[in-house]
Amino acid sequence: MICYRFASYSTPLRVLPSSDAARFNGGDDAGPTQYLALHPVGPLAELMRRNDLREVEQVRSVRTRTWALEVDVSDLPELTFDNAEGDFGIAAADVVGDDHRACRALASRLRGDVPGVIAPSAALPGTRNVILFGPRVAAPYLTDPVSTLDVPASITAQDGRALLSLLDVVRFEGDSHAALEAWERGTSFEFVEPDWALTREQP
Repeated sequence: MICYRFASYSTPLRVLPSSDAARFNGGDDAGPTQYLALHPVGPLAELMRRNDLREVEQVRSVRTRTWALEVDVSDLPELTFDNAEGDFGIAAADVVGDDHRACRALASRLRGDVPGVIAPSAALPGTRNVILFGPRVAAPYLTDPVSTLDVPASITAQDGRALLSLLDVVRFEGDSHAALEAWERGTSFEFVEPDWALTREQP
């Protein structure tokens, strides 16, 4: 499956753990945690949420590398609002909550048993992310991986910018999560693509 990521480095994947804590890693883990999005605008939505970029000029200042990666997700369990409590022992609200402790505890239980998990995006309601546990190495995009650590990858943009229309769909910290609220009401939620019009992008 094609996944997407932003990473302003020479590679989009890690072999060493990051000291920066995030939803499924505490910053003191023995191995790295890789965060990928299943929607193309997911990475920049995550960047906007993590850095609290809520203003037009803040979004216009974004410049990052974006990547596409072909990931085998066939052996990754899927964490959903429906199965969170029964299958994973975590409240549905904690899956996308601003407090990451429950997700980090879940990741600690899963590491070593599964290579990763598919989970709802906290930043872009209605889309999903792929979280991989352990080291991965980026391989040329059109090659066949020689081991489970190799992931075909390619850079898609240098100095990539976020669409200003992402401001209409990104869920920032402190905001309600539209997909979670729909699930709690027993209704469905469909992600609506941000406006593609070029006129909004003009300074």
